Amino acid sequence: MFRSKALRILSLFLLCLGLAHSDAAQTATTTVRPAVNTSNAAPDGQPPLSASELDEVRRQLREQQQELERLRSTITQQSQLIEKLRQRVEQTAQQQQDATAPGAAKPTEIASTDALPAVDAESNSGSTGQKTQADDRLKSAEEQIKKTSEALARQLGSITFSGDLRLRYEATYGQLNATANSDNPAILGNELSARNRFRIRARLNIRGRIGSEFDWGLRLATGSFADNISTNQTLTDFYNRKPFGLDNVYVAWTPKRMPGLRLQGGKFDVPWIRTEMTIDNDLTVEGFSETYSRVFKSSALKNLTFVAWQLPFLERNSAFVRSANGTVNVDESRRAGRDLALYGAQLYARFEPSSTVALTLSVADLYFNGTQFISPVQVFGANLQLPITIVIPATATAPAQTVTAQVSIPRDLLVAGNANLGVSIASNNATNRDGRLSSGYNLIDLIGRLDLTHSKRFPVTLLLNFVTNTQTRDVSVAGPGGSTRFLPNNESNGYWAELQVGKTRERGDFIFGYTFLRIEKDAVLTPFNFSDVAQQSDMRAHRFVFGYAADPRVVLSLTGIVTQRPNGLLGVFGTTPPGSLNTPTTRLQFDTIFRF
Repeated sequence: MFRSKALRILSLFLLCLGLAHSDAAQTATTTVRPAVNTSNAAPDGQPPLSASELDEVRRQLREQQQELERLRSTITQQSQLIEKLRQRVEQTAQQQQDATAPGAAKPTEIASTDALPAVDAESNSGSTGQKTQADDRLKSAEEQIKKTSEALARQLGSITFSGDLRLRYEATYGQLNATANSDNPAILGNELSARNRFRIRARLNIRGRIGSEFDWGLRLATGSFADNISTNQTLTDFYNRKPFGLDNVYVAWTPKRMPGLRLQGGKFDVPWIRTEMTIDNDLTVEGFSETYSRVFKSSALKNLTFVAWQLPFLERNSAFVRSANGTVNVDESRRAGRDLALYGAQLYARFEPSSTVALTLSVADLYFNGTQFISPVQVFGANLQLPITIVIPATATAPAQTVTAQVSIPRDLLVAGNANLGVSIASNNATNRDGRLSSGYNLIDLIGRLDLTHSKRFPVTLLLNFVTNTQTRDVSVAGPGGSTRFLPNNESNGYWAELQVGKTRERGDFIFGYTFLRIEKDAVLTPFNFSDVAQQSDMRAHRFVFGYAADPRVVLSLTGIVTQRPNGLLGVFGTTPPGSLNTPTTRLQFDTIFRF
């Protein structure tokens, strides 16, 4: 008796559901109109559309949009009905199981709203037919839902949203300037007051797919437009609005005919393995990259990947430079108009000798083309001090003259229109007496990473990174009587060692980390590398990290970075007077990160 009642209930709900789906499908079939061309261009041989016709086309598009929204609502309602029906059937089955269990109490009667009148065998036969008919309608409705979902996917594509918000308190202690000491002018260095600031970072990611072979991405982020290696925004400037710019945009192709191949172009995250010794985590590169990855299952070698990239970072206007006699200086014109780019390739392999041990080895070559044309400048607030040389041609009464001076220009010119100045605002590399970088930069980057996952809660990661610059050049400085002399440049290596224990994936997880880094003067190109140290080359630093996951999407962390100057305030190619100040600089960062 009880089972018969349950079957009647199921039949009634299936019948109602099938009728609802059928009505929705018929309505969608009779009201959805075919797409029309919205452009003003008419087919060959036909006159262009008039304004009234364009209005009609727009009206039809609006109606189609409204119809799609109605279909979405219908699908949502149908999904809710199906879920309610499933729960009702499960509840009825559970009641029946409880009633038939040994020692179980007699079940209560079904509520009056669910009660059905008793029927004879003939009525049961009719009920079975109705159930079959309802099943057919339910199947038809499910097919219609699938078709509608596919139509929506073709209209909107596959899109996902994610992002993060970081709140940071940062304190910096032990900063020095390189001017004469206020108490003893014979030495250099004055200790500056501690710096305290609150900073925010907000990022919004949008990812999507076009078919099965193409994917695209878009990311918006905070940060100063002129600062390429930080997305932080300091809470300051009398509560002004904070910049929010395009940080990432790309399109990638992964052809099915060549599994493992990925081609992408645009502005994207760094596609090769590296540490912040060479490229800062906040830097997004621009240009093209090609990746081919091969997976192996039957050996300790699990993956072999090759990556290549072509990344222009300064496109400059064509230059026209005259010599002292008024003729065109071809060499200087080419220098002033030459574009700069980063080219390179990397090969890395992943080995897994056991289920709890993994080793990744990589070798990369990063060639920065045209860096000899970069002119580092000093920054004072919102202005840059740019060194320039002006040549005054000879006249009938005066010889030719060369004038060298510093020109103050707004910092915003770095990112405004076609300024294309070719200057760097964060360079610690060695410079010649003419103001240009002394060395070229071709970096050989070697990385080894060992992952030990014997403990699921406290996995261990050990990473070693060595980089050497094969294009260091001697540094020219002013000699006696205005002559030029050269200092040997052996500052070409960088070292990075990192140990990490733990993770922050689940509530209550901890992570501990320590990093040692030593970067010589010209080991890397400093406008692009680690920005949280006091200076980005000619330095030695220790970084300590502690993190706690208050929630899988909320992480609290404390980072301490101690930066030392192994060659004094004026560096390896300067002459720092004995006794000058040289205290380490300490930076503390308290972060709260929210992910969604």
